[in-house]
Amino acid sequence: MYENFNYIRGTPSGAESVEFDIRSQSGEYITTCVVNVNRFLNGIKTHPCGDGDDLRLGKTTDATVLKTLREGRSGIKYSGLLKTFDAWNGSGLSLFDFLAVGDKVDDALVEEQRDCVPPHRVMRGYMQAGEAFRHIPDGLGDNHPTYTTFTKMNGSTTWTFVGYCFSGEAINRVQDNGIVLKAV
Repeated sequence: MYENFNYIRGTPSGAESVEFDIRSQSGEYITTCVVNVNRFLNGIKTHPCGDGDDLRLGKTTDATVLKTLREGRSGIKYSGLLKTFDAWNGSGLSLFDFLAVGDKVDDALVEEQRDCVPPHRVMRGYMQAGEAFRHIPDGLGDNHPTYTTFTKMNGSTTWTFVGYCFSGEAINRVQDNGIVLKAV
């Protein structure tokens, strides 16, 4: 019997994980198992437990781990708070998993994206990170790169994450679940 599923946020020194307890039929605690999220999302089914054994996850446990992961990440991704570089760095998440379209972000996060590789495009109040996020169809049969894009609109002093946009655009082309939005 598996219970007490908990999301553990990743840190610079520890992997993002989901932990849960294994209990006997009578409810007696046996051990705790730790599912490394990166390994789980890459299809690894066997994860270590505190008693030295490994547990192979089944469909029901997979679904519960995934639900716990989504709920845990949702508290980070959709917090409604200003997203900061420090919060992202401490989250253990990729930028894709950390930011939601429309999030307000601090200067340090935008600067990190601008400075990690030469930016693709920088103008006053507009910045596209230099490395393409994903190549997607433009609706005319050609694939074009999308770029992580931030803007300061309407005289705002705060950056807004507008999504993964074609060059020079501020129109998101990729949904949170990774599905490509149809270009017009």
